[in-house]
Amino acid sequence: MPDPCSPGRCDSLTGAWASPRDVRASTGLLGFSGRLGDAMWDFAGRDTAIDMGSATVRMHLRDRGVVCREPSLLARCRHTGRILALGGPAQEMAGRNPEVTLVRPVREGAPTETDAAEYMMRALVRRHQKRHYTARPRLVVTVPSGLSAVHYRALRFSAYQAGARRLTLLPTPIAAAIGMGMTSSMRSEVTVIANIGADVTDVGVIAFGGLVTSHTVLIGGSALDRAIVDLVRREHQVSLSHSAAEAAKLKVGAVPPLGRRPVKQVEVNGRDIATGMPRTIVLTTVDVGRAIAGPVAEIVDAIGVGVSGCSPEISGELLSVGVTLTGGSARLPGLDRLIRDRTGLGARVGDDTGDAAVLGAGEVLRATRSEDKPARDSAPNPHLLTTLPELEY
Repeated sequence: MPDPCSPGRCDSLTGAWASPRDVRASTGLLGFSGRLGDAMWDFAGRDTAIDMGSATVRMHLRDRGVVCREPSLLARCRHTGRILALGGPAQEMAGRNPEVTLVRPVREGAPTETDAAEYMMRALVRRHQKRHYTARPRLVVTVPSGLSAVHYRALRFSAYQAGARRLTLLPTPIAAAIGMGMTSSMRSEVTVIANIGADVTDVGVIAFGGLVTSHTVLIGGSALDRAIVDLVRREHQVSLSHSAAEAAKLKVGAVPPLGRRPVKQVEVNGRDIATGMPRTIVLTTVDVGRAIAGPVAEIVDAIGVGVSGCSPEISGELLSVGVTLTGGSARLPGLDRLIRDRTGLGARVGDDTGDAAVLGAGEVLRATRSEDKPARDSAPNPHLLTTLPELEY
């Protein structure tokens, strides 16, 4: 069977899906009752959790774990509008093929191009479910805690069009805390999560099985990359790609002051603005630190605002609890120290920071499987989960 991501499949993949009830009626599942009907409906696909990041989309399947870590990118033909590639293959086409334009379906943690986000979700679900035309799984999708009504409707539309038969939306701080085993409905301890993604920093305080307070700000790792690009253009008159800036950040980036940390350097290639010719420059840890100082300060300020909304009773525990950093940008050297100096709260980098949210969403699917209504009785409206289910560790 052809890969749904191959060229020429776009037209057949954008047709609208029928409602879950219509599909069950057409397949005869509506006439079955009890466990038999539910078992036949569950055959349509494994429970699936998706972390729709602005830079990376991750997918978790029941009994299989994390099966997908793909760049949130689509390659689209400029002339026909067809989708040519998804994820890594699309990223390889960036700037190399003039006939191809790159599409980022997810920005600020939510779909901004509904059709492209629907295509990406549907293609990934079909590819990893290995049922290209019948995959209709239960779906849990992580979302920013400050998700707007517009983004909520866009995500709901994309998920159901992509084939979800039941949809649950899970705030990212809760998902990350569950993924690291730091909280559950049976524990009263306070947990503070700061998820630093590509476009969004999401801070949440969790206690007594629910999200007490949260704060979302539109800044993340992409802002650090843009700051490096701007510094290189301003001081060296060289145009640098965002991928090159990200590579330099990962290799030599650190939050000033460096202290005893050694100064590293890296060579990056760009285009000379005056001559248009290729040019290589050297960036040091000091250069990258100067560039990212502003965006990093905004991230730290966001963490301070996020914890300032707690009640006095919870605030008293924050000094002993501290902040746990998750997300792709959480491992920036020196960030935990800067948070401690600016806010007075201890900070630590969580284990498996990138996959924490999708692992937590997978745990929620496992815990709520026995509590869900039968598929034939489910409503097409998504459920926003702000309290933790009973989890077994």
